[in-house]
Amino acid sequence: MTDATLHKLRERVKELTALHRTARILQDHDRPAQELMTELVALLPGAWQFPEVTAARIRFRDREYTTPGFRETPWMQQVDFTGCGGERGGIAVAYLEERPPADEGPFLAEERELIDSLGEMLRSHLEHMLADEARGQARETLEAEVVARTADLRRLASRLTLAEEKERRRIAAHLHDHIGQALAFIKFRLREFQGNAIFGGLEESIDEIMRLLDQTILYTRDLTGEISPPVLYELGLEPALDWLAEQFTQKHRFRVVLRAGDGAPALPEELAVMLFKSARELLFNSLKYSGGEGAEMILARRDATLTLEVRDRGRGFDPAANGPATGDGFGLFSIRERFRGLGGSVRIDSAPGAGCRVTLGVPLPPPEAP
Repeated sequence: MTDATLHKLRERVKELTALHRTARILQDHDRPAQELMTELVALLPGAWQFPEVTAARIRFRDREYTTPGFRETPWMQQVDFTGCGGERGGIAVAYLEERPPADEGPFLAEERELIDSLGEMLRSHLEHMLADEARGQARETLEAEVVARTADLRRLASRLTLAEEKERRRIAAHLHDHIGQALAFIKFRLREFQGNAIFGGLEESIDEIMRLLDQTILYTRDLTGEISPPVLYELGLEPALDWLAEQFTQKHRFRVVLRAGDGAPALPEELAVMLFKSARELLFNSLKYSGGEGAEMILARRDATLTLEVRDRGRGFDPAANGPATGDGFGLFSIRERFRGLGGSVRIDSAPGAGCRVTLGVPLPPPEAP
């Protein structure tokens, strides 16, 4: 093998090595572009025929990376490229001293192929970076939209719940003010006829009507409380929870105990309604799914947060799976979403065979200035 042939082989090996190392460097998409370009420009002089007098420059995304001593000279070889977004870049290799003429000034035809290939690799890398950035921006925009839409949906869910509760309250007031009073008036008038019913043989019929009327009045009162308990609006959250515990104990034979520390402070109607409605649905969950004989509610004030804990010692469930939910959709997931919309929190602690504990937390409003 002649010296000329051996020299050509060595030059081709240098060029192939440069291409291989460039490909390896540009495959690392996690490193910053500055590090990649700094490493890449450093390997370029060694790939040219006279590395001892070779310097290089890479322009990439409005920044310039050079080897020591680089300057523009009459003996330069370069390639420029443009990304799809219009961003420009380029590679320049300069001999700092004059060298014998070759195919392109002092440069070999193979070196032209090398720098063109390197330029195409850099252009492809730029395209990849631009695509990643576009995807990242699109993802951030989408995530921001999802967060905003989720917040809107939570606020809407809270408003719908309050609107439903106001409608329930209106219906309950209508039952109390009109139907309840009408039934009471009918009972009063029947009592006026009750004394005379003995002489007409209608005493038993009047007694039966009175019993039916008493049952209807009692049912109307219970229905009014079920729809919208007046105690919540007239006395506040803690008395309403105490009434709720009594209702479950007496009506459903499901013993519920309320434990309250310092008591609940005065709350905005929105928070009081949400806590009460959530507590009622959580108790219904325990009644339907726990298999236990009762539950416990714990109302406590911790710094600037009011917490309501509903726990039972039933069969429990896996919170990671779909937990129990009530028929009207106001289940654990719905409760969590509504409380997030109010700036509150919901914590579920449960496991199969270990009962269930749900802790609701809401921030207390700041005390009013005197």
